Amino acid sequence: MGQNKQDKADVDKEKMDKEKVEKDKGDKEKQDRYSIHSIEKALDVIEVLSEHDSLSLIELVELVNQPKSSLYRIILTLEKRGFISRSEEDGKYCLGFKQLVITKNLLERSSLRTAALAEMNKLLVTYGDTVNLCVLSEDEVLYVEIIEGTYALRMTDKVGSKSPFHATATGKVLTSHLPVEEVKRMVRQKGLPKFTSHTLDTETSLLQELARVKQQGYAIDDEEIIEGARCIAAPIFNMFGRVEGAISISGARHRFPDDRISTIAEDMMMTGHRISQKLGHVQ
Repeated sequence: MGQNKQDKADVDKEKMDKEKVEKDKGDKEKQDRYSIHSIEKALDVIEVLSEHDSLSLIELVELVNQPKSSLYRIILTLEKRGFISRSEEDGKYCLGFKQLVITKNLLERSSLRTAALAEMNKLLVTYGDTVNLCVLSEDEVLYVEIIEGTYALRMTDKVGSKSPFHATATGKVLTSHLPVEEVKRMVRQKGLPKFTSHTLDTETSLLQELARVKQQGYAIDDEEIIEGARCIAAPIFNMFGRVEGAISISGARHRFPDDRISTIAEDMMMTGHRISQKLGHVQ
């Protein structure tokens, strides 16, 4: 009788996961149908420039795949509004300062960042290692805030940079609460590139790891993206019980030896719990 109930629960969960994936697919199709082509192209220009120091008009034409005449009008408009700027020396284009203004306003208004900052600083004082605050964005881990540690090994990530979801502790925490079908879609979309000999590079091993992460309440990046570095992360929940972000601490492997993992993980989970409470989460 108990087995029958468990089987029914598993079937119901699988059905809910599939319904969510179908809903997300329908939302994506609706977004594509109502998108405005000229705005799409303008955003393409901004995103391409964000990946390069500077680019000429010809280089932008090739990268954005847009006719020179129409692209030039878009560039002039973006330049007029301060989103890109043109060098007087070589005539190349780069991002303008408007991005900094928008980013500053976004960070100041971010309830997640506001709720997390004090707790992040407590971790820094306690451990002295780099503390990260991340969210999931476009199937990647986006760094919302980073407080640099005081020890020699510092990570190269910066606020606004992204990392793969499968090879980071924050990424595993964030995806562990997603439906299995959604994770499989992300794997198909992004792949599972191998960064070190420790990186999880098969769907089966990743799904097993995510199930373990969800059950234990924290994740470890055990030299999976950088040799010699470890990272421990815990989830942050919003008032609706959904994962809003993840907080992590990262540094040299010798600073996070096996016999300290459980203690540090407990601290990370308690920190995530306190931030979650500030966001209105009631356990």
